[in-house]
Amino acid sequence: MKELLIESKGIKTKEYFIPPFELREGELVILYLYGGAHFQGIKTELVDIFTGKIKNENVIVIKSLTYAGYFKESKFRRLFFPVRVGEYLKRRGNLESKFIQKIYESPWINKKTKINELYWNSKSLLSLYATFSKTKYIVFELAGLGPVDAKENYNIVRNEIRKGGAAILIDWAPDMKDDCDKFITLEWLSV
Repeated sequence: MKELLIESKGIKTKEYFIPPFELREGELVILYLYGGAHFQGIKTELVDIFTGKIKNENVIVIKSLTYAGYFKESKFRRLFFPVRVGEYLKRRGNLESKFIQKIYESPWINKKTKINELYWNSKSLLSLYATFSKTKYIVFELAGLGPVDAKENYNIVRNEIRKGGAAILIDWAPDMKDDCDKFITLEWLSV
C-alpha cells in the first residue's frame, strides 16, 4: 500500500463541507470548489491546512505540501526594480535541480527576463518549476489559465508525481475530473 500523506475525515464549516479523502504517495487529488466569489477564500483556507500553516481537527497532515503559488510583486518593485527570472529562481528554487532549467526551454525566457513581462502561463510554469525543484509534494491551482495552458500545467504535475510525490489541485472547473486519482466535490450546506 502507498504511503499515506494526508488523511481528511471531512472539512466542515457553516457554509460548506468537503467530504473525507486520503492523499497517498503517487496520487493527484482534485478538490472541486466550483467557480465564484467564494473560491479564493476557501482555497486559501485549504492551502493553509495542507501546507501545515493551520491545524484542522479533522485533517491529519503527515507530510506537508508546498503551495505552488502565483508570483506577486509590489508596485514600487515592479516599476523601479522588477524581479527577473534568475533572481526569482535563486530565491525560490533549488538551483541544482533539473526543473530550474526547464523554464529556459522557452526561447523568450532567460535569467534577465522581467517576470512582470511574462505571459500568465509562463509565470505559472515558473512557479511550478521552482516548487518542483525543491519538493514533489505540492498543492496548486490553475486559475487564470486557459484550457490549453491549464492542461499543460496539469500534465506536468501529473507526470512528475507518477515518479514519486503527490499533489492536490484546488480547482474551480471539473475539466480534469476523469484524469485524477480522486475527485472530491465541495458540498454547500447553506444556500
